[in-house]
This record gives sequence, C-alpha cells and structure tokens, in this order.
Amino acid sequence: MSWYCRVHVLSFLMILELMLFPVYARTELVVNGSFESGLNGWRPYVYDEVYGRVNITQGTSRSGSWSLRTYINPAREIPYTQKRGGGVEQTLPTNIKGLDIVFSFWVMPAVVGDHSYTNIRALIRLELKDGRSLRFFYHVAWAPTALGESLYNTSDTTIFFLPATLHQWSYIQRDVKRDFESIYGNSDAVVLSGLRVSFEMTTVSHLTTPDAFWDDISVVAETQPTTPSPTTVTPGPTPTTPTVTPTPPQPPSPTLPSPTVSPQVAGPTDRTGAWDSLVERYWMSIVLGVVVVALALVAWRRRSGISPRMTTVKRYCLSCGAELAVGSEYCTRCGAKQ
Repeated sequence: MSWYCRVHVLSFLMILELMLFPVYARTELVVNGSFESGLNGWRPYVYDEVYGRVNITQGTSRSGSWSLRTYINPAREIPYTQKRGGGVEQTLPTNIKGLDIVFSFWVMPAVVGDHSYTNIRALIRLELKDGRSLRFFYHVAWAPTALGESLYNTSDTTIFFLPATLHQWSYIQRDVKRDFESIYGNSDAVVLSGLRVSFEMTTVSHLTTPDAFWDDISVVAETQPTTPSPTTVTPGPTPTTPTVTPTPPQPPSPTLPSPTVSPQVAGPTDRTGAWDSLVERYWMSIVLGVVVVALALVAWRRRSGISPRMTTVKRYCLSCGAELAVGSEYCTRCGAKQ
C-alpha cells in the first residue's frame, strides 16, 4: 500500500473514531457552589421554624468571602426524637452520560463521627426513568436510630459514613457511579430523570449553638451533546429597546458571630485542569491527528520528488575534484571510477 493510500486510511479511522465516540464535555452542574452570590440557586429549608437556621456567613469560608452555615438553637425541653435543623437543596440538570458524576464539597463540622444527638450530612437524590428513587447519604456526623433518624441501608437508601476533622475544613469527594454500582450493580443502562443535592444539619441538643459550614460544592459530570433546535424567524416591525433600571444588589442577611476557626486542613486539588482532562480523554484522537499530519507530509514530499539528500548533498571526483551528480559511478571529466 502506498503512502498516499495509508494517509487516507488513517484519516478515515480518525473520523470513524469521532463518530463512534462523540465528544462529551465535563460540566459543572451546581450553580453558586461557593455561595459568593448568597443563596442564589439554592432553596433553603428548615425542619423546625423556631430552632432551625440556614444562612450565609462571611469570614468563615474555605475560599472566597462567603460560606453556608447550618445551625440549630439548642432546646433541651424538646424531645430528642423530634427532627430539627435544616439545610439547602438544589435541583441539577439531568442531561448526563450515564452516572459519570463526581460529587465534592468542603465541610467544617462542630461535631464529627458517631454522636448521640447530631446528623451532619450531604444527600444526593437520583430519580431514574425506570421508576426508582434512590438516596445516597454522606454523613460526617451521625446520631443513633433511637432519635428517629434511620442509619440502615434499605432498598432505596444507602448510608456512607465519612471521616472529617473537628472545627477544620475537610474535603469530601465521591464517585457517584462507583457508589451506585457498589450497591445496585452495573449502571450503563441507567437514565436519570431527576437529580438533587442537599446539605443539612439535623437533630441536635446538649450543645451550645452547634453548626456546620459548607463551601465549594461541586457536581461535575459528562453532559450529552445537545443539538440546537432550528429557530423560525418571522419578519416584523423593528423592536425597540426598553429602558431598564438596574436593581441594586441586596445585602446578605445578618449572621451570628462565627466561632473561632482552627487552621485549615490542606486537602486535595479541587479541580483537574481543563487541558489535562481533554488530553486524558482524547489522547487517541490527538495521536492519530499527529500521525496523519506526519504521514501526509512524507507522502507529499515523496510525490513531489523532493529529497533531503538531493537538496543538501554534493559529490566531487576522487581523482580530479570535479563536481559530480548524486549517484554517478564515473567522473564525467576524467572518467575515474568513484
């Protein structure tokens, strides 16, 4: 097979790969995960209007200026079995390739591990098109079941107990696909119809204003490529531009004084560089592209008759010193064999 044909074959293979393995983009699904825009994008909720508290606070953040604070006013006269506290929730897009989801966040808890009265946890809700509704709880502090908070895995609930450092920022990162397959098996055929994340603190007593701070929440996934729908343009009168009066930004709600914070705990890198991610995923296409370009250049040089040796090398007669053509066996001046 000639070089010219090989170039065309490799070009075809590269195009075939792009057709069989379309380009997917890794996308951040969470809006305002650093809370620098207040509670924009989040829905706050409380289990008890009197004791539950959810707001943003300044000065106790992992990065930037703001973080989320969930806390509860202690009330010992209330039975411990009554669920109190609250958190925030966000509904995310579902145009995701399978369950290839990386879920991460930073938390600074006032309570860690197995505790008698406290739950500090993140929650992912997966609504599947086959009708199942699954919940993954990620606890950094947990209370016993006597307090009305189930800590047992069921057919639709999976509990994960995670280590965290008291009064210091702890980094949590989970591979949702791996967590799903550890319980429910292969996820290749799973199709999402709903996806929500929540962060909350519940059921607390015998503590003085216990709290948990949250920051840099992220849900990164490979999203399906979307084809824009065609837009039909109907001729009409030239629109006029309305005068818009900008609305001044509203200051965040006042917060209670934040507790003294210990030095932060260094965690892993929050994000993988976009370039490294592209190279890692599309290295085969990049290699094929380089090979195709190199082979095309070689084929062009061969077809055009250009040779590096012909353009750079000169020969001279060993007997009389006359200049010879490349490949000559006898001198054209003196006839000596070379």
